[in-house]
Amino acid sequence: MKIGLVTGEYPPMKGGVGDYTRAIAAKLSERGHGVRVITDQRCVQPDIHSGRPIVRPIVSARWSWMDLWRVRLASTDLDIVNIQYQAAAYGAMRPPIHFLPHITVPPTAVTFHDLRHPYLFPKAGWLRERAIWGLARRAAGVILTNTEDYQHCHVQEGLPPLAEIPIGSNILCAPPGTFSASEWRAERGIRADEFVLGYFGFFNSSKGGEILMHALAALHAKGLSARLLLIGDHSGSSDHSNTAYTQHVNNLARELGIVNHILRTGYLTPPETSAALLSCDLMVMPYSDGVSFRRGSFLACLVHGRATVTTLPRLQLAGLRQRENVILTQSDAGAIARVVLEMHSDHALRRNIETGALRLSKQFQWSRIAEQLEEFFGEMLSSHRV
Repeated sequence: MKIGLVTGEYPPMKGGVGDYTRAIAAKLSERGHGVRVITDQRCVQPDIHSGRPIVRPIVSARWSWMDLWRVRLASTDLDIVNIQYQAAAYGAMRPPIHFLPHITVPPTAVTFHDLRHPYLFPKAGWLRERAIWGLARRAAGVILTNTEDYQHCHVQEGLPPLAEIPIGSNILCAPPGTFSASEWRAERGIRADEFVLGYFGFFNSSKGGEILMHALAALHAKGLSARLLLIGDHSGSSDHSNTAYTQHVNNLARELGIVNHILRTGYLTPPETSAALLSCDLMVMPYSDGVSFRRGSFLACLVHGRATVTTLPRLQLAGLRQRENVILTQSDAGAIARVVLEMHSDHALRRNIETGALRLSKQFQWSRIAEQLEEFFGEMLSSHRV
């Protein structure tokens, strides 16, 4: 198949959707498909036209109506177009992208990385939700990355065929060849007696940054020598609200007097990120809306075999087992602090969860995800030809 992947962000832009697109484009190319990534002009790379997949950075940052025409011209010879949709990645959440399935020549599938409403314009109100469902109904197929969104779409009327296909971890477990966790920690001034809590990913209002800071303060109040390691950048290229929220969390850390117990790595390459994850004693990911398999940061914890404390999901997630491959608790600083103290003292439980996390991670392998996409695209094309 000749497959077009339309995405509002792509490396070197920072963001989970861009990282996902790069990973799945590479895997689909390995499986013999012709893959073309159509994306933002800011994604120019030195070898952008020379490899597989082919990357076409032809769209302005505004994702205007004229840009949709550019996408049409760049995709007319393809078999299928797959929009990687996350509202913040498309022209500050403006309307045009929602009409792309009307404009493309090949049938269009939309992968909803989440169902957050676009901004559109001031006082758009109910039109914001209507834009999401309009995009879904204009498409020939809809892909949801998690059970929560799949069930939400399943009860909507007038939608095309649906598929639940997970994302994978954008960070593979592949640290530099000379990696040693003890040396990595010592080089960054982490004492041998400190219990290192890791947090990976951008900060935003759904990821519990405030809860994390209050939990760290509570742990020090209880006498635990804990160091919080914030891994990677904490604001992306697309959603600028992350920057304001990050500043709010930083101010809270100062107010709580825990700044000296926090280490920020800043941007890291994938191997360096892998090393940082492997250097943590425990990951703490307190999503305020509950853990979900749409969270690439959580999947990275699993792939690295990290014992992870996170918050109860809204729905039961297949394969997630309390105290077997994860520790689930309330979205509350006190509850998280109590669980961290337990994990600090119970080494056997921590090791068992690490083993279980690695087993669970197998269901999010990129090769399996590519097979599922290939199958769904094939079914869409068969229906389109009838």
